[in-house]
Amino acid sequence: MEIKDDIISAIHDPINACDLLIAFMIDNNLNVAYEVGYAMAKGKKVLIISADYSEIPSYLKTVSAILLRDCFYTSCAILNFVDTC
Repeated sequence: MEIKDDIISAIHDPINACDLLIAFMIDNNLNVAYEVGYAMAKGKKVLIISADYSEIPSYLKTVSAILLRDCFYTSCAILNFVDTC
């Protein structure tokens, strides 16, 4: 039981402490989807970065997202998102 609590704390504690969660959604990863949902439930701002919009589950389509392209484009898009928060 202690290991399970440690894993849950390792996921929840950083999200609880942040103002903005930037989630890399690659290959429809359910762990990332859980973290995004948890952050949304806690009222955190969330930005999903994905190589393709089709990798984002339909239940997260309302979350702000940008496409992962080259480093410059992605960096600019992240900074623009943060500026509007």
